[in-house]
Amino acid sequence: GGGAHGGPGAHSPYGRSPGFSPQGRPMGPGPPITAMAIADAIFDEIRNSGTDVKKPEITDRQLELLAFVFDAKHLENSLVMYQKRAVKKLVAVKSGRTCWQVRGKSGAKEEYLVFPTHYCSCRAFQWDVLSKGEQLICKHMLAVRVAEALDDYNVTEIDDALLAQLLEAYANDAGEGGGGTRRGPSRRGGG
Repeated sequence: GGGAHGGPGAHSPYGRSPGFSPQGRPMGPGPPITAMAIADAIFDEIRNSGTDVKKPEITDRQLELLAFVFDAKHLENSLVMYQKRAVKKLVAVKSGRTCWQVRGKSGAKEEYLVFPTHYCSCRAFQWDVLSKGEQLICKHMLAVRVAEALDDYNVTEIDDALLAQLLEAYANDAGEGGGGTRRGPSRRGGG
């Protein structure tokens, strides 16, 4: 008796999932589905809701699921950044290489380098994501994932050499214990 098709969550489009630890590991019986896999499926669903004539849209149900995966306050902070148009995709003209910059919540002076599935130069990524494992991704990464899924962000084309300088500046700043906060692609001066 029992069968594999019953139980709570059996009708979810993302499979049965009793719950997740803060690190995204499944808890309890059921298939080994990670919280990030659920988030990826939701972002795919949002992305696929668009057509040639209509931009993708996010539903209340998708927002509820994302709030469950990422924490409601964390999601809210990233949505505020998205709505303030703080997300910018940088595209190198020659190579087509891309990365993202997200303006921090505290204003236009603070910009973080983001690779949405791997890295953000903010301190929260280093502390809450990598060190403590309390979040799956930081709010800047989440803002990029939302903007990307909704196909709604600013694009800036830059020279490949400038992109290389920018990446080097972020790497140097992070290496010096600065947490990666930059004020754009400025050169470091003495003083």
